[in-house]
Amino acid sequence: MNEKMNKIILASALVLSIMACKKDEKPAIVGTNNEGKELVINAEGDTVIYEAPPREEAEIIKEKENLDGIKAANDGSYKFGLNLKKGSTYPFKIFTKSTSTESDGKQSATMTQESTTTLEYMVKEVKDSTFVLDVTYKQFAEKYSDGKESFSFDTNSPTAPTNEFLKLRYDFNKAVVGNTFQMEVSTRGKVKSINNLWNVREKVKNKLKDNLSPEEIKALDEIINMAINDEAMQHMFEESMAYYPKKDVKLGDTWNRTESAGSANSKMTYTFESIENNIATIKLSGTSTGSETKNMPDGSGMKLHQSLDGKVNGTVNINVNSGWIQNAVMDKDETMRMTQEFQGQKANYSSKVKSNTKIN
Repeated sequence: MNEKMNKIILASALVLSIMACKKDEKPAIVGTNNEGKELVINAEGDTVIYEAPPREEAEIIKEKENLDGIKAANDGSYKFGLNLKKGSTYPFKIFTKSTSTESDGKQSATMTQESTTTLEYMVKEVKDSTFVLDVTYKQFAEKYSDGKESFSFDTNSPTAPTNEFLKLRYDFNKAVVGNTFQMEVSTRGKVKSINNLWNVREKVKNKLKDNLSPEEIKALDEIINMAINDEAMQHMFEESMAYYPKKDVKLGDTWNRTESAGSANSKMTYTFESIENNIATIKLSGTSTGSETKNMPDGSGMKLHQSLDGKVNGTVNINVNSGWIQNAVMDKDETMRMTQEFQGQKANYSSKVKSNTKIN
């Protein structure tokens, strides 16, 4: 075979490989080596072992349910993260219904409470790895029932309740509604900074301070600072995004999150259950335990024994395009027991709380 024929065959193979790449994204195979590995002609005209090129992200997205906020990798793992759009708004509504039973071993009382908090997150700016959000308070609602009477308020109602306690709650929350502060969060749902919350506190204070004495205004300041602070808002947001794994996961993988406060410890286990129809589903289960014995600080000699035992189960559905929570539901059972011991005498108390929480 002469040199001219070699060049013609080489050129033909190169043309065929280019055509094949355009059609199938794989060059023509011109043979195999001694190990059985496929050989192709590269752009320089050399015969080399074929190596599949990394897939384009568009191909992965198409293959993996049009993923964007939750991204799929070549090895079948998924990276969880936020992918929020500038100018778009994202809802956050959390509803909790709980039933608590208090008992001293002889008598018991049961109370049912419902609470709704609605916020709106608007994306003001998108940075390289963070999102700047305008967070607006939209609604607060509460309902209490002891089986005989029920009381409620809703800031969407223009009329305040007649019950004195609930009217105070209504007036306070009504003053909060409509105010906006700013939050910067990472793509992983971690709060980086909170700004302008002090301005919200001042606006609430100015709406409520009329006809209050200096002592009452001081007390109002304390209440506002406890109810509206950076830590509380950070906790609320990160708790709703705590389902994100810190590393890439595959279907069926689990990850844990543990927390402790004093003698109380909690452990949550998350399982990446499924992904379809642009929804990623995570199952969660967890426990909370703790116990301690301490002497009362008043010097009376009284001892206090406390214990905690709880469990939680739930499901979280996440929109794969935005990474935002589509909806979530959690059921929690928690029992707290307390024993007061003094001069050989004991008094036992218990509190059992069963709650159901829904987000969005």
